[in-house]
Amino acid sequence: MFENRSRLALGLTCVFAVGIVSPVDLYAQGPLSLRPTPQESSPTTSSVNPGTNNPLTRNPSASAGTSPSISSRNLLRGSSRSASSRVARAPNMFGDTLPPLISFRTQGGQGSAEVPTEAYQAPLGGGGSYNIAENNSAVPVDRVYFVYNGFFNAISSSNGFGPASSQSIDLHRYVAGLEKTFFDGNMSIDVRMPLLSGFNLSNSISESELGNVGNLTMFLKGLVYGDQDLAFSTGLGIGLPTGSDLQTRTTVPFANELLTVRNQGVRLIPFVAGTMYLSDQWFMQSFGQMNFAASGNEVVNQNGLVGVFNEQNLLQTDIGLGRWIWQDDQRPVVTGLAAIFELHYTTTIQDTDRIQLGNSSFLVGELSNSANRQDLLNLTSGIQAQLGSLSALRVGVVVPLRDTPDRVFDSEIQFSLNRKF
Repeated sequence: MFENRSRLALGLTCVFAVGIVSPVDLYAQGPLSLRPTPQESSPTTSSVNPGTNNPLTRNPSASAGTSPSISSRNLLRGSSRSASSRVARAPNMFGDTLPPLISFRTQGGQGSAEVPTEAYQAPLGGGGSYNIAENNSAVPVDRVYFVYNGFFNAISSSNGFGPASSQSIDLHRYVAGLEKTFFDGNMSIDVRMPLLSGFNLSNSISESELGNVGNLTMFLKGLVYGDQDLAFSTGLGIGLPTGSDLQTRTTVPFANELLTVRNQGVRLIPFVAGTMYLSDQWFMQSFGQMNFAASGNEVVNQNGLVGVFNEQNLLQTDIGLGRWIWQDDQRPVVTGLAAIFELHYTTTIQDTDRIQLGNSSFLVGELSNSANRQDLLNLTSGIQAQLGSLSALRVGVVVPLRDTPDRVFDSEIQFSLNRKF
């Protein structure tokens, strides 16, 4: 089963990558110069793009039937400064981010029918790591942005014995981000800082809580190839454990037990991305990434260290198709509307860690991903309103296409605002 899922996921990634950059595209359109100047009438040779002097490269002196080659600086700032750099104006992908959850399942036989069988099912401390596809494209760009994600019925807890007593609550996340380019606009660093609504879940014997600080994530992105209709990039992300710990404590008066999953894990996220215009109105986005756990999270109770919980490694592929349904650059406020549809696939590529909890009276059991292997498939649809040449306001909805256990929330709503500079 594992081998089949891995082959399927890797095959999807290859299909997306090949679909984004084909040999025909690479030679039919001239690549961007990596170090242009505003006075250049044609691109110069680059060590990364050695084919810029190819006879097939477009140039401003070509006939009316060809489009002029553009500099990467115009591409990146291309909202109004270069009429031909429309790939820079393709709306970002929305995304669907919420990683697989972990469960604390209590051990039966503690002597009371009121002891819950599952204390909680929730994201690890900090809310987990990001998918690079979240509010992003293959094009490096100077921008600031804000994103709101509302995940409905994303966290569950048992009030008492048996599944009928379970409760679910929503998780709200607020992300402030900054992306800044360098190397003549051909690379960028993207920094994202989330804040969470947190949660406080209680049952007959314990309460669990997650704080409000999320994990800081940074992505280094480099443009490998780009022209007016196509951008292909690659890079590496890192998720840092800046977020809150996940804590559970007993509430009964005759016990004083504490279980803490320390938020210490570092995530490494290599990725590839592509943005492409298919016609004057139609555009496509595609991302593929591996999400590795570079380190684990210590699990401690009132007696000391119990073990180290390593989150599962993930393979994630994303593809989106969109269309500009209306554009008018002469309007004073809203200058365009685009409709976007996306599919997001996430699979766990190894079995879950299982930490056995002992040396306690009540907080005894197992910490793991109770679903173990998961294949998440989510559908996203959204609308982007272009506000002038530099700003975009977006709203999207995410719906899981698979049933439990291959879903980690019931639905999601997103709001985001991007401002280029």
